Amino acid sequence: MLKSMIVIASLAASSAAFAAPSHLTDGQYLEAARCRVLIASPALGAGDTKPIDATLKSEGRGRVPAVYDRIDDVQHSTEMAVRHADADNKAKLMAERNGVCQTLAGASMASPGAQASGAN
Repeated sequence: MLKSMIVIASLAASSAAFAAPSHLTDGQYLEAARCRVLIASPALGAGDTKPIDATLKSEGRGRVPAVYDRIDDVQHSTEMAVRHADADNKAKLMAERNGVCQTLAGASMASPGAQASGAN
């Protein structure tokens, strides 16, 4: 009985670790940079950027310089996409902001010392 409880607890712990990765890939980090622009955009209804800022700060350590070089390009192209978006594209960008971006912003909640801010 005790052995089965230990095995179940171990499986639960490993499943939780798998479900919430402790470190974003470079691609996810660049997506978070894109999300920063989408969340802050007045054209899409600006939101609270504190959670995504915390994610970018905590996940930015140890990145290779090429990733930092790409951030400016990603953010600039995202700003242009928002600025030139028609109604359909704005809806797609808002869906991205409300879906993927909220998940990436939530990555900061898993970091030690991060606080929830109640962002939409």
